[in-house]
Amino acid sequence: MKFSLITYNLRYNKAINEVGQIIKKYEPDILCFQEIATDEPNLQILQNTGFKIADYSNSFIRRGKIYGVTTFYNTDKFKLINSNSFNLPTNLYQIVSFFLYGNKKPRTVLKNEFISKNRKKVIIYNIHLTPIATNQLRIKQINNTFGDLDLTNNNSVIIAGDFNYPYGRKRFEQEIGNFKLKEATNNINFTLERKILKRISVKLKLDYVLYKNLRLLSNEKILNYKSDHFPIISTFSI
Repeated sequence: MKFSLITYNLRYNKAINEVGQIIKKYEPDILCFQEIATDEPNLQILQNTGFKIADYSNSFIRRGKIYGVTTFYNTDKFKLINSNSFNLPTNLYQIVSFFLYGNKKPRTVLKNEFISKNRKKVIIYNIHLTPIATNQLRIKQINNTFGDLDLTNNNSVIIAGDFNYPYGRKRFEQEIGNFKLKEATNNINFTLERKILKRISVKLKLDYVLYKNLRLLSNEKILNYKSDHFPIISTFSI
């Protein structure tokens, strides 16, 4: 069975209105969003496109609005069998922001377990690591996520989202290999582009799709304008 997944950081929900066009053009089966507003009316916008929400997990509060990670899926190809989230390690910046702004929730990872149409189990991790942090903390958060994997079974796994890992890639690659994962996004040089003073272009690779026990068919960066991140679509076969 062939299926595709899109991961996209919506930049504080600013790109929500262009998602419908992306869905219509690329016809994905699983959607993993980061920095999406998790209020019910906003989530309903995406459910109106024909996708069903698997679950959401709140990550932070900005200007009184709650944002998090949310996963949607195509009910013609998948059946949701379990959903949960777990907390990631924090740093001093997060602790101070929790105290100042009243945001008591640490960063979380959303884990959804599906059964595919051809009766195979597929586990999706939707991840958004801390943006203002050291790589030391991000490695702890990555290992916390990877440590949830059961390396002894043959379940298909995808870990997708915004890793906020802009430098020191060698250590990151070591952890990917240690947990027997492969990178779908190794054909992409950057996933974020931001202008400084409207002249200087900063390009970073922050978004990744990792997988195991699947066959990668294609991977593509989608051009967009509403977010500083680019959506990524990866197509697999089980």
